[in-house]
Amino acid sequence: MLDAELRQLIETDNFASHLGVELVLVEEGHSIARMNLDDRHLNFLGTVHGGAIFGLADAAFGAAANSHGNKCMAFHISIEFLGPHGDTPYLEAEVKAAGRAGRALHYEMEVRNSSGERVAILDGWAYSTRHSLTE
Repeated sequence: MLDAELRQLIETDNFASHLGVELVLVEEGHSIARMNLDDRHLNFLGTVHGGAIFGLADAAFGAAANSHGNKCMAFHISIEFLGPHGDTPYLEAEVKAAGRAGRALHYEMEVRNSSGERVAILDGWAYSTRHSLTE
């Protein structure tokens, strides 16, 4: 499991808090985050805004990438929206480490609704610095 101090630091993400993102699981190279949906997440069509879906996945990505203890920053993320979110009270993002190339870390991400149906898939790369998160 992730060191409590490190998890607390990751949970101070202001934008994720604004979206209502809750970290369900953070362990080295892996995270799960949940976002309970309300009106602030909806676009003018009444569906979940793509930016909210991306924000949820990005928050989970940041937690997974930084879970190794070094400061990491995303340098590429791509997203594919697979379909509408459906009638669901929340969305959940899961991020898993998929490989590395030197200090570049590769992650695969999925966003699912409460029925487990995939709403989006993402692919991301983060650069791992040599600086500790707790410095």
